[in-house]
Amino acid sequence: MMKDATLKAVTTTQVYIGHWANTRVEKMRSRRDRGQGAIEYVGITILVVAIVVAVMNTKMGESIANKFKEKIDEVLNGG
Repeated sequence: MMKDATLKAVTTTQVYIGHWANTRVEKMRSRRDRGQGAIEYVGITILVVAIVVAVMNTKMGESIANKFKEKIDEVLNGG
């Protein structure tokens, strides 16, 4: 069983995070930033490119690239 102090801490944290999340959602719904979406897409794109570059510089990246090439060849050659 959890000790009372641990249970109280967990419960307080859950309530705090739930309240914070609800507050953030309300603020996001009420904001009028139209250009913010484009900046977020650029950030996500940069993150994805960084992950792809990191994976491609490993042996796992080579393996993934080879599998993609095989599947593309299958599709192009009626495979």
